[in-house]
Amino acid sequence: MIKETVSVCPVCLERVLAQKVAYGDNVYLEKTCPEHGTFKSLVWEGKPRYQVWLRQEDNTKPILNDTETESGCPYDCGLCPEHKQQACCVLIELTQRCNQKCKFCFADAGHAMAEMTLEEISSLYDFLLERSPQRPFNIQLSGGEPTLRKDLAEIIRLGKEKGFPYIQINSNGKLLAADPAYAQELAEAGLDCLFLQFDGVSDDIYREIRSEPLLDIKKKAIEHCGQAGIGVVLVVTVVPGINDGQIGAIVDFLLANMPAVRGIHFQPVSYFGRFPQEPTDEMRYTIPKLLRDLEDQTQGRLRIGNFIPLLTGHSLCSFHGSFLVKPDGQIAAISTPPEKDCCSCKQDAIIGARNYLGRKWGSRPQNAVGESSFEGGVNFDDWDLFIKQVHEKGFNITAMAFQDVWNIDLERLQKCRVHVATPSHKLIPFCAYNLTDKEGRNLYGRYC
Repeated sequence: MIKETVSVCPVCLERVLAQKVAYGDNVYLEKTCPEHGTFKSLVWEGKPRYQVWLRQEDNTKPILNDTETESGCPYDCGLCPEHKQQACCVLIELTQRCNQKCKFCFADAGHAMAEMTLEEISSLYDFLLERSPQRPFNIQLSGGEPTLRKDLAEIIRLGKEKGFPYIQINSNGKLLAADPAYAQELAEAGLDCLFLQFDGVSDDIYREIRSEPLLDIKKKAIEHCGQAGIGVVLVVTVVPGINDGQIGAIVDFLLANMPAVRGIHFQPVSYFGRFPQEPTDEMRYTIPKLLRDLEDQTQGRLRIGNFIPLLTGHSLCSFHGSFLVKPDGQIAAISTPPEKDCCSCKQDAIIGARNYLGRKWGSRPQNAVGESSFEGGVNFDDWDLFIKQVHEKGFNITAMAFQDVWNIDLERLQKCRVHVATPSHKLIPFCAYNLTDKEGRNLYGRYC
């Protein structure tokens, strides 16, 4: 056994003791409910070794707690005093309407629910500003499909007017692909970045995951956002046996579409919603497997050692790497020593994380480097030229492994830095907000 922790039962959602147990180079979360039995979920697979990957986090407690600890984690989110980490990014669900039918979806998309008015969103913005006075949270407008809101540009503009320096939307890109003027409208309202659902470079992948061919739509959305000056990040839901063989091809697609595309954000599939059977090992796509695929499928142009975990969350939740395409076409890693992770520059750490996110994903040139070193002899005497090169030829690759009811670890949950802001003015960690039992019943109801 590596460590004891606490989880929940997939059947009744009651708290249960759990252990992280090593079997060779693999690590499993094992837990037993007195009523519903034992469950075992793969959380780490092979190299890099689990203990080598772990880092000491640099957590920053929330400024305010809006709920009291009564039943204990994960039942008192709001945030309660047990939460150890301020948010870097706060997600606001604008709608549950959607114009796609996806097999894998975090949101309870497609169901009609009351949507917040502009006045209610304004009040929610004020609530968030009170909880991030030094440097406001980064805002992620989501759904459903947020572009189905006719007032999306007004919502973005309002957030900018109130002082949020970075706003992005999560979108499938359909409406942005249909009309370049729409991308321009959102850019003029202040949109910094499009988190574009992007699962592969061939339509067979989209037919399998999204039920329709979408590649040409993705390309057109990228083109229109590039023309409008909106940074684009490719958000890849990685499903074993479907698109895990296209990791390298997606990196190549990024390289061919810079600087409009600023990076890739990988999200190994999680099993939310109704999923009566415990996922097998073959259904899990772990962080170390992704790291090995990034190295293998790029023929070593990217290496496992180029990536480090984010220190303002939990080491098992996410990683990042920054890169520069040199004049000769070679890729150089913009590396940062682990003790000076880009997201732990003591401003404090979480403020550094918010600033870093805005710099690396946004389309507008900024001093995005900070104290870093460059592999492969990259050296520019003219700093302005260097910043221009980083903007035009720099890219980032990140990943976030969201937890589901089978593998949720409350130690990780308490260090979550991606929160959902609800209409009732609560902040709920993303994995708690989306957590469902094996029959699909939510721990927290939508729009709670």
